[in-house]
Amino acid sequence: MNSKSIFIFSTLILLLFSSFCLSQNSGKAFYKKQSKHNFSNIKELDNNTKAKSAFKSVNNTIDEMEFELMFNDSLASYRKLKKLNSDSQSSSMNLATAFSGYSGPYYFNLKTRQSLREQGKYIIEKDFEDYDWTLTKEKMMIDSLTCYKATTILKQQGRRGEILKPVIAWYTTDINLQVGPDGFSGLPGLIIQLEVDKVITTLQKIKFLEKKIDIDIPTKGKKMTEQEYAILMKDLVENREKYYGKN
Repeated sequence: MNSKSIFIFSTLILLLFSSFCLSQNSGKAFYKKQSKHNFSNIKELDNNTKAKSAFKSVNNTIDEMEFELMFNDSLASYRKLKKLNSDSQSSSMNLATAFSGYSGPYYFNLKTRQSLREQGKYIIEKDFEDYDWTLTKEKMMIDSLTCYKATTILKQQGRRGEILKPVIAWYTTDINLQVGPDGFSGLPGLIIQLEVDKVITTLQKIKFLEKKIDIDIPTKGKKMTEQEYAILMKDLVENREKYYGKN
């Protein structure tokens, strides 16, 4: 990966790594995204001024989003931060969120090595090992951190069948936290930078805290695996009448 694929280096990762900080088991990490989606070739938008305007603002809206990863010695959570001056219910924000790769919030159990994702009335479970990472010897420095490259394939169910998306992650073993943005987990250290489907998510800063952060894992909702949820959503699209009127 060349330098052009890394952004905001001037303010990237305000980290003060001392032995004291690294011994802390609680903290908060903050991430931002950069989107390189190209919607200019979507012919269906040519005659729809409103939709064209919404798509035009997607990249800028994604670039303004901020995300927070909280962690303690056994649990972690990842969520999109809400801004006071933004309308989280607007169609443009919902569209940008969809293209950003965020479908959280996510929760991680560091002891059982399992992640959870809240999706309406469902809780989607996934094991850290399910990501099937390929670790490489390729490395680069991101600010003062030595980061290593790992790759995997993200499988998603689309309207026309299964979609395969290459994933590139740069992680550091300097921070012993096996989680990262957008639910990704299972690497030998914290994910510093993640690239999925023309969106790059990069760590901006991290704060280690002496006091343990309380994190609550959701328990209400029907639990299922990613595969079971994908099958359910496919069936819902193809057989809407079966679900119509259900709560």
